[in-house]
Amino acid sequence: MYRTLFGILSVFAAALLLVALTFSSTVEVPADLRIANGTEPKTLDPGIMTGIPEHAIGDALFEGLTRFDGNTLKQVPGVASSWELSPDGTLYTFKLRPDARWSDGHPVTASDFVYSWKRLLDPKVGSEYAYMLFPLELAEAYSTYAGHAASIGDRILPALASLEQSAPIDAKTWQAFVRDQHVNAPLRVLGDGALENLLARRTGSISAAELAAFARGLERGQSRLLAENAEARAHFGVDRGVMAPDEKTLVVKLRAPTPYFLQVLSHESSMPVPRWALEAHGDSWFLPGNIVSNGPFRLASWLVNDHIRLEKNPYYWGRSEVRLERVDMLSNDNMMTNVNLYLTGAIDLLPHSYYPQELAPELRKRSDFTQSPTLIVYFYRLNVTKKPLDDKRVRKALNLAIDRDSITKNVLGLGQKPAYTLVPPGIPGYVPPASATERNVAEARRLLAEAGFPDGKGFPRLGLLYNTNEDHKRIAEVVTDQWRRALGIDVTAYNQEWQSYLETTRAFKYDIARYGWGADYVDPNSFLDMFVTNGPNNQTGWSSALYDRLIQLAGDVSLLSRDPEPLLAQLREPEPIRELLHRIEVGAPAEGQRAREELRFRLLREAEAILVDDECPIIPVFFYTVGMLARPRVHGVAMQVRLADGSVLQNLQDRQPLRDIWVDGPHAERP
Repeated sequence: MYRTLFGILSVFAAALLLVALTFSSTVEVPADLRIANGTEPKTLDPGIMTGIPEHAIGDALFEGLTRFDGNTLKQVPGVASSWELSPDGTLYTFKLRPDARWSDGHPVTASDFVYSWKRLLDPKVGSEYAYMLFPLELAEAYSTYAGHAASIGDRILPALASLEQSAPIDAKTWQAFVRDQHVNAPLRVLGDGALENLLARRTGSISAAELAAFARGLERGQSRLLAENAEARAHFGVDRGVMAPDEKTLVVKLRAPTPYFLQVLSHESSMPVPRWALEAHGDSWFLPGNIVSNGPFRLASWLVNDHIRLEKNPYYWGRSEVRLERVDMLSNDNMMTNVNLYLTGAIDLLPHSYYPQELAPELRKRSDFTQSPTLIVYFYRLNVTKKPLDDKRVRKALNLAIDRDSITKNVLGLGQKPAYTLVPPGIPGYVPPASATERNVAEARRLLAEAGFPDGKGFPRLGLLYNTNEDHKRIAEVVTDQWRRALGIDVTAYNQEWQSYLETTRAFKYDIARYGWGADYVDPNSFLDMFVTNGPNNQTGWSSALYDRLIQLAGDVSLLSRDPEPLLAQLREPEPIRELLHRIEVGAPAEGQRAREELRFRLLREAEAILVDDECPIIPVFFYTVGMLARPRVHGVAMQVRLADGSVLQNLQDRQPLRDIWVDGPHAERP
C-alpha cells in the first residue's frame, strides 16, 4: 500500500499531531525509554493476566523464584538465590534472598509464595493459568476436584439417568452424550480403566446394564474426588505440594519430574502477590496508590488509553543492576501511529505485534530492525458447541481449504512459515506429527458435501472474530475469501476490542475466533495441555478422552507402565512407545531418564496428531517470525545471543525483560 516510509509520515501527520497533543497534556519527567505496548492492559494482577501487553508489564513489576535473563536467554536466580533438586527430580528446596523486598519495604517471604500459589489455584479466583502449577503434588486436586465432583452430581448423573430410559443406545448417541456433558473432564483425573473403556466405545450399542454400571462408577469417582479435594485442602501449602519451613526456605514437591519447571517459576502466574494489599483493596489492589510489587520496577502512574509509567524500585534486591530510572509503556491499538511515533523519535522500541506486517519488507531493510524465529503460532479456534462446527468433517474442510503459503508470502512479510501443526519448530528433541492438512480443495469439498453441504449449499452464515488489529483484519479477509472461493460458503470477518473479545470467546458467543499462543516455557506441553477437556484456555468446547489421557500421561510417564496395551491400541505409532517402555524398565538410571523424556515427547506427539489431523477444533495458520525496531541508543534487547563457543541462541520466547535494558545518554538526546 505504501512504497516508502516517507509516504506513511505524510499520510499520518495529522494523527501524529493529535498524539503529540495528548502527550503534551502530561507533566511527567520524560522517561528514559518509551515502548509501544499495544492495547490497554486489562489487569496488572500477575495471577489473572493473560495478554501480551499485561505480561510485558507484569514481568517488570513482579519477580518469581527464577527470572528470564535477557543477556543469556536462560532462567537464572530471581527471588530465590539458590536451589537444590533431589536425585529423583521431584523435590526442590529454594533459598530466598535475604534482601528480597516488596516495594513498600516488607520482606519477600516463602509464605508469600505459598499464599500466592494457593490463590492462583483457587477456582474462585478464576485464573486461566492455574494449570501451570499442576505439576505440584495435590495442586490439581486442590484446584479442580471439587468442581469435577459437582459436575458429576449436578449434571452428568441426572443426564445419564435420563439416557438410561432409552437404553440400549447406539454408540453415536453415546458419544454425543459424552461430548455434550463433558464427561471426559472428571474421568481424566480418575484414571478408571473400566469407565474409560466404555467412554471410548464408538461402535455397536450400550446396554442399560452398562449405563447403570457407568453411573455407579461415576458415583464412586465423585466420592473419591471429594475425598482427595478435602485432603488437598488440608495439606497443600502445609506439609505437601509447597511448604514454607521458615520465611526464607520454600520446599516444592512435584508429582513427577518436570523438565521445564524452573521456566514455569519465571512466568507471571507463579510470581508472588502481596496478601496485605489484596486484603486492604480487593480487586483494585493493583491500581496506582494501592499496588505493592517485588520486581525491578514499581507502578508510578497509569493514564488510561495513553501510557503506564514504571519507575525503578528502590527496594528491589538487584537495583544496582537496573539501569533505567523511568519507562513508559504506551497503550495504542493503531499500528500506523506506532510506526510514526518511532520514526519521529517519540518511542524507542517497537515490538513485532505493534506495526503493520505489510510494512515488514521495507522495515527489514533498516539497520535498526532485527528479526528472529520464535515459538508463537497463529491459529483459529472453532466453537464445536455450534452447528455445523460440531461436525469434524466441516472442521477438516475449513482446514484443508486455507492457502497458508499465499498468506505467508503475500500478506505477511517477515518469512513466517505456514503452520500445519500447533507446536512451532525449534523445541529441542521434539518432532511434531506428520500432518495431512496441507491445502487440498478437492478433499475439502468432498468432506463438506459428505457433511450435507454440497458446494456450500445450505451452509449457515458464520462469523470469524478477531481482536482489533489491522493485520488480523487482513488475514481474516483473505481466509474468508479463500473459504468462499473454495467451498462456496459465507463467513463474515468482524472485530472486537481486546477486553470484549476475551469476554466473547470465554462465553462461547462466537463461531470462529483468531488466536495466537506463545510458549510460556520451551516445551510442547506449553501448547498442547491447554486443549484438555474444559481447560480454561481451550475455549472451543472440544473434548477427547484419548487426548486428555495422553496429556495426563505426558505429565507423569510412570502411570503408563501399569497397563499400557489398552492405550497403545488406540495410537498411531505404538511401537516406538513400547520400545521406550522397555528401555525404562531394563536400562540404567541415566538411560531410563533419557527414555522417559523421549516417551513424554512421543505421547505429546500423539496428542498433537489428534488435535490437528483427526479432530481439528483448531486451525493453525502460520508460525511467527518476529521483528523489532530499536533505536541504536537502546541496548540489552536481543533477538539472539552468541555463546562463548560461537553458536547462536535464538530468543524463542521473544522476551525482552526491562531489567536488562539500558540506554545511552539521557532521555533528552532522543532524536
